[in-house]
Amino acid sequence: MAKKISESSGQAALMGSIGDDLRLPKLSHMVAGRLRDQIASGNLKAGSMLQPESKLLEIFSVSRPTLREALRILEAEGLISIGRGMRSGATILGPSIQKVAQYANFMLAADGVTMRDLHQARMFFEPGVIRSLKGRSVELKDASEELRACVSELQGALQERKYIDVVTGTNRFHELLAQASGNKTIAMLLSVLQTISDGIYSINLTEQRESAEALHKNMTKTVAGYDALCNLLEKGKVDEAAAFWQRYMERALDFLNRTKMGERKLISSSVKAGPA
Repeated sequence: MAKKISESSGQAALMGSIGDDLRLPKLSHMVAGRLRDQIASGNLKAGSMLQPESKLLEIFSVSRPTLREALRILEAEGLISIGRGMRSGATILGPSIQKVAQYANFMLAADGVTMRDLHQARMFFEPGVIRSLKGRSVELKDASEELRACVSELQGALQERKYIDVVTGTNRFHELLAQASGNKTIAMLLSVLQTISDGIYSINLTEQRESAEALHKNMTKTVAGYDALCNLLEKGKVDEAAAFWQRYMERALDFLNRTKMGERKLISSSVKAGPA
């Protein structure tokens, strides 16, 4: 699973030639790095168990305190979950969008980022994602079907006035748009933005002071916009769909500006931690 790292020779092997940066990482960080790489590569799969402590000590040839510190690093990163006692092993959790979004939200909140800023970031990507479907008939068909199914669920939740479900569904709609790009980097970035948006909009909904009818009216307009986009995509009118979505998001930005909601700042606790 991993090459051995000894306490003495491991540090010496990293010294390099004279003039190299001698600020070496702690051995526990090196062990954590090896295990992190194994998780990222899929060699250690989510849901599986990490080998017992005794076996890991043999593999890495490090002291027990060094190994335990390495495991605590991975646990703090949300990559593993250590149960009762370390000797029995730990569960692999793997990387999580929720964890990335949690830290990104913290950084954005610390920088005073507003809901307007978050929306403008989505405006930068989403119309382009729709344009990317032009000439990709299979991907266009798949995206259209997934978006239509999402809209149908939204319409049902709206009819039953399950507004939290509507908020969750709208963010799912945006996630599906991100995935339609076929670009994993764009999809991940937009997924992080959507996870942050999901948290902040859910908080705003619970603090909503407008009447139930006004809330219902605004959500009805939102879902109608999603439905219109699906109609254009289903007809293969990708350029028209991208132009429509650009206008739609601009109108949403006008709403944020007009109601002053766009001035609201993100809060560091708006993204909840994923399951442990």
